Amino acid sequence: MGLLKTYFKYMEDPVEGMHMLMTRRSFRQACLGYLTAALSWVLFFNIGDDLSVYAFAFKWILVFAAELTAGYFIAALCGLFLDLRRVKVSSAQLFVMLGSSGFIKTILIAFALISAVFTQAHLGRLFPLALLVVFGLQLGYLVRALERTWKVGVAEALGGWLFGFVPVCALFSLLGIFFIWFLVLIF
Repeated sequence: MGLLKTYFKYMEDPVEGMHMLMTRRSFRQACLGYLTAALSWVLFFNIGDDLSVYAFAFKWILVFAAELTAGYFIAALCGLFLDLRRVKVSSAQLFVMLGSSGFIKTILIAFALISAVFTQAHLGRLFPLALLVVFGLQLGYLVRALERTWKVGVAEALGGWLFGFVPVCALFSLLGIFFIWFLVLIF
């Protein structure tokens, strides 16, 4: 109920909706956003596969843990950047803000359904476009949310989020490379 109330408040008045989201600082609401983002990722990469329920649930839980971990580090690094710029922010509020942006990733489900229905529009061709669209929309939402909530400039808000995103993306890329390397050594 609180999620819908926040959504409708945001649609009526974005500034007031963001303030409502930030004052509540609902961990449950943030986790719902991260869970939705994880579901979107799993469906995006596995829409045509014959996954068992257990494999699907395992992937969903694993991606949810990755989303939650990435959100934690991105919020902490963004909070550090803004605190160094003398903007008093709360990392918990940034974590909730980042979790609420996870609902934007549901656009990935639309890309996956398009690639499943139109087999000639292979997912390999839609993959870069989908990631670019989702990342752009999510970053735009987060920059505007910081701008509205703490009255920071666009460059400062963008710098804060990129200060969090870039190291976390690099870390997850390195972990992925080492994980694949480890699997090659085992098999």
